[in-house]
Amino acid sequence: MRLTFICAQLPYPPNHGGTVDMWRRVCALHDAGVKLRIVCWHQAEAGDPELAENLARIREKAESVVVFPFQTGLASKLPRLARLLTLPWAASARSLSEQAYAAVLGSERAAAVDAVWLDGLYGGDLALKLAHALQRPLFYRSHNIEHRYTRYQLNSAHGMREQAHWLLRNCNVEHFERRVLREAEAFFDISVDDLAYWRACGFTHGHWLPTLVDQEMAARLSAPVSRAPEFDVGYLGNLFMPNNVFGISWFIEQVVPTLLQRNPALRIFIAGSRPNERIRALLTAVPQITLIESPPDAAMVLRNAKVLINPVFAGSGVNVKSVEMLFTPAALVSTPQGLAGLPENVAACFQVATEADAFAQAIQNALQADLHTPAYALQRQRARQCFQSSRIAEILPVLQNSRAHEIAAPTRTVAVRGIDQKVG
Repeated sequence: MRLTFICAQLPYPPNHGGTVDMWRRVCALHDAGVKLRIVCWHQAEAGDPELAENLARIREKAESVVVFPFQTGLASKLPRLARLLTLPWAASARSLSEQAYAAVLGSERAAAVDAVWLDGLYGGDLALKLAHALQRPLFYRSHNIEHRYTRYQLNSAHGMREQAHWLLRNCNVEHFERRVLREAEAFFDISVDDLAYWRACGFTHGHWLPTLVDQEMAARLSAPVSRAPEFDVGYLGNLFMPNNVFGISWFIEQVVPTLLQRNPALRIFIAGSRPNERIRALLTAVPQITLIESPPDAAMVLRNAKVLINPVFAGSGVNVKSVEMLFTPAALVSTPQGLAGLPENVAACFQVATEADAFAQAIQNALQADLHTPAYALQRQRARQCFQSSRIAEILPVLQNSRAHEIAAPTRTVAVRGIDQKVG
């Protein structure tokens, strides 16, 4: 099978939740024998040596890769504002000129692709146009409920500039998202909760496709412990998105004082990319917390704490960081939101708390927990099975059945029973 695979951003390197999820899906589909023709967007200049290296890695998994620049310049602002009635702000940043669109259409028509796959909402303008022009089915991978996600970020934003940014990004997202879902032959959701939400809205042609874990990384994360971790408590995630900043700020300001009162020698790390000024200021005031900025090896960081935490309060979809935490030997503590969209057997591997005192107590309990009992080991192993790359095989019948006919207008497929039974 040959797919035109439209990614909302360059899928490599997998250095944050969205690209991690996308890249592992690219690899899994390639390994399952699907031929991928990737179209994506990136902000680097065409001659950037790092971009060239990343494209070389992508070409190992794809027969074709086309990269377009985001429309972010001043000259693009007015046309994008004018298109807000039909396209969300982030989608209009990925609109193509007539010439560029014609080139992509000609290339994909010549390749005789079987379907168009949209990975992430904001490449949807191109995906919809190609699916109609090629008369091929459109499949959509939903990373989260985008209109809820942008609303969460808007509510978590600090300062007028950040609030204005998310206010603009929130415009017309829900209308566009529903349009993509209506026109998709089938959609694949990262979250069991989000899938249930869309079904309640009448979109019954969806299937659960969990985020996948790279087998090599999974093996590194879950390898037997050869030395004791240097830290007691750790967090790894980006340090600039409003929802993450809010959660980490809450942890530092409201949870850490209680922890240090009980154990002044506690060692804590906060690791991630692009820490903003608020995070830096808070960390400066607490010498017991070590900032690990943009760590090159996530596995080494995740294995270096006895307890891993996810103190997030807003978002949508699934927190990929919670899935990766599951594969480590560490004890796990999260807010309920950090486990949103995950099956019950996965959430059961975490201690869960919402209030600051309860979160601190959950960490204390986790530090003292016995993680070596056979029952706990079996529970953790069963939960990990949900995210193995072999799960991609379960969606292939949905894609392959669409090849039996060409469509003049998008239709919906009946939900595949074998997949749906695993949603829970």
